[in-house]
Amino acid sequence: MTRLNLVTLAARADAPAPPKGVRIEGAVTPNTTLSWQTQPGAAGYRVWWRDTTDPQWKYSRYVAADAAQPDQLTLNNVVIDDWFFGVSAVSADGYESPVVFPGNPGAF
Repeated sequence: MTRLNLVTLAARADAPAPPKGVRIEGAVTPNTTLSWQTQPGAAGYRVWWRDTTDPQWKYSRYVAADAAQPDQLTLNNVVIDDWFFGVSAVSADGYESPVVFPGNPGAF
């Protein structure tokens, strides 16, 4: 167990900081748009979504930090009401930050 904890902590130490200011839009439309503030050291971001009854993230899409809009992604034909969404920052080596849900923490 100690080895697993050490490997996990080492991977977290190599990951960039989690994205801040994650926002979501898509009410009354068939599409969902997520946006966030870019983080130093992030080579890209992964937008995650899962069914509201799924215990783990099931779908994701990668957005490179050098893309035309590195701080936003629109998921076409993914209705906001049917899924949970989150964003994680990804380093150049592939290490990921924890997933951040849209909105301010504890503001539900």
